[in-house]
Amino acid sequence: MNRRQYLTRTGIPLATLVATAGCLDDLPGSASSGNSVAVADRTGDRELDRAVGELNEAALALFAADDFEAPTDVEFDPDEPTERIESARTHLETAADELGDDRESEIELLRTYAAVLERLVDVTETVTDETLEEDLEAVFEAIGGDDDESGGDDTAADDNDDLEAASETIDERTGEFAVAETKHAEAAADVESFDEAFERLVRIDPAELADGVAALGDAVASLVTLGDGLESLLGGYEGLQTGREHMENREYGKAETAFGNAESTLETATTTFEEDEEPPSGIAEHVETATCQSEHLADAAGSFEEWAIAASDGDRFAAQNHKEAGEQALEDARNCT
Repeated sequence: MNRRQYLTRTGIPLATLVATAGCLDDLPGSASSGNSVAVADRTGDRELDRAVGELNEAALALFAADDFEAPTDVEFDPDEPTERIESARTHLETAADELGDDRESEIELLRTYAAVLERLVDVTETVTDETLEEDLEAVFEAIGGDDDESGGDDTAADDNDDLEAASETIDERTGEFAVAETKHAEAAADVESFDEAFERLVRIDPAELADGVAALGDAVASLVTLGDGLESLLGGYEGLQTGREHMENREYGKAETAFGNAESTLETATTTFEEDEEPPSGIAEHVETATCQSEHLADAAGSFEEWAIAASDGDRFAAQNHKEAGEQALEDARNCT
């Protein structure tokens, strides 16, 4: 979306985002030819107008991409809006020094506007992080990797390293998503409080600003749900590995418990993924992959639990059948990617 289209969509006249200093001489109290009227000091008003202009330009840069269906495909450079916000705050400080107490409400409103945009810049940077795709693929590959017991100690060690790295990555990501969710909620609450006074001062319809915030919020919410589900998915998969290690050591009781816990955790993962009924299309494909894996891994955990019970009872035939069913479910989970 180009700048003119954006301004038209938001109902902001193009001229209003241009610095107003050039027309201030026509305001009451200015000097005019042929008279000796004293010129009023308009520094405060000029600085206030410049702050408005900078903040609106920051909003323009922030919402230039108003489609977050595929957030990681959005090219977002936080530098421009950040610099605009910093510049606006400098103008606001000067305006605050120059204007009287009766203008304090305008200063505070613009400070709130700046804080809103600053939070939204941080949120957008998190949501559009292009490295997120690579991290998600690493998680799916760690779960779908070759788990053949014949691979030897080196293969098992590599699989464990991949799984540990994937778990650390998701822990970091879920932390980032939680922070983004909080910042978005704070920004959305402030935007909801904007009224006619905001529109008169800033010359932006608060409802239009709220629409952009809501679109960003949908992407944030989907990433939070995806991250929470992946934590359960990885935890359940680790439980499967623990149970199989117990089976190798013929610790059938411990294996049964580990498999039962893994199945419960994986079912929780599936439930979490299903909570997001309409994720943005760019996130939906990852949700589908994760849901596929969690469902098949839960089946594997259930079969392996029966394997442990049968082995404990000395029923080798039933144990082998349950083990093979679990191995097939694991293969199905690998095929989700």
